Amino acid sequence: MDTPINTSRDGKIPWGPEAVKALCAALLILFFLIAAAAGSLRTVHAAGESAAEARIIKFVKEIYPGGDAVRVKLTTVPAQLRENVKIVNLSFVRIPDVGGDGVCSVEIETAPGRLRTVQVPFRVFAKRELYVLKGAGQKGDTIGPKDVVVRETYMNGKGVGYPTSMEDVVGKVLKRDVPANTLVTDQILEDRIVLKRGDMVTIIAESDKLVVRARGKTVDKGRMGDVIRVKNIASGKEVMAKVVSSSSVKVEF
Repeated sequence: MDTPINTSRDGKIPWGPEAVKALCAALLILFFLIAAAAGSLRTVHAAGESAAEARIIKFVKEIYPGGDAVRVKLTTVPAQLRENVKIVNLSFVRIPDVGGDGVCSVEIETAPGRLRTVQVPFRVFAKRELYVLKGAGQKGDTIGPKDVVVRETYMNGKGVGYPTSMEDVVGKVLKRDVPANTLVTDQILEDRIVLKRGDMVTIIAESDKLVVRARGKTVDKGRMGDVIRVKNIASGKEVMAKVVSSSSVKVEF
């Protein structure tokens, strides 16, 4: 026997608190089921797209020694590659330039026996070590090995303007005041002054067959490699000489 349904006098089903709770629970479950199904569809689509991109990225990385040392970003992915297409062949339209920009030619099969070629621009980022100052620094401070921390990142191009090794940082002097966690660039560094005005130095004059040394006194201050004025103590004459150490200068012929 069927169970009778209680109705009101006007024939409508009465909605009590329990019925409302049950309906809300059912709607909530239905909502989660729909969301899960939609997420599953998105995952499948993303997986298909990633597979095509992964093959192109792998192809580009093969021209670089040590694939983990570079990252490849596809600038634009054509709509055809967003589906689960069959990639038949890969080649370069343009090899990556010094900035890391290049173009890859991708031959795909759109239907059995039907091929189409699309172009995919990309950019290559190379792994680089950057140097960051741990604390704040003042103009004229000499940077020591404990003042710097190394951070790895990926950059496109040659990384012009950034020190390439720790040796390019340690021993250099800050050109201006900088706060803590400042990224070290060539623009904020300069060589340390190794000779001050009035320092006593050895003047070296050298040719293929002869080396002459004399005592001198600096007229200018200078860093390594600078050409400064130096006064010969014996003759009293000034000469232009290149700073080669903290105690000697060399006259260039």
